[in-house]
Amino acid sequence: MPSTLNLKIRGFKRGDLSELSSIEKASFKDPYPSALILTLSRMNPEHFLVAEASGRPVGYVSALVEPGGVVHLFSLAVHPEYRKLGVARSLLKALIGKLKAGGFSRLILEVRVSNRPAITLYRSLGFKSAGRIPSYYEDGEAAEVMVLTLSSH
Repeated sequence: MPSTLNLKIRGFKRGDLSELSSIEKASFKDPYPSALILTLSRMNPEHFLVAEASGRPVGYVSALVEPGGVVHLFSLAVHPEYRKLGVARSLLKALIGKLKAGGFSRLILEVRVSNRPAITLYRSLGFKSAGRIPSYYEDGEAAEVMVLTLSSH
């Protein structure tokens, strides 16, 4: 990651919402509405992290705790201009660190089967494929289910 990026991972601030909504729209075919992003930031504030570069949000990750110590990665988005610079990796590593410290057992996610860059990133962080869900997305594309074991208990 270039040192000029000066990336900072921090919690959500109310002023982030419009920038995160723009990133969401630039990242996904079916973006989450800003009201949902705000709800996610309030439901699990400790698992909603924002990547900031030069004082402005450039990405975010959101995860929700499920019963049994499992955490579900809900959303990961990086501004198109900041992709391939390690932003998503930094967000995921920060989240994984928090989850391990919190004693959670697994992190699970769904990703479009066509999203090779994301699948490659997840695998590089230790995620394993756990199957597919046909027609998972609005447009009928299947999802790859991936799981990261966080602790041995």
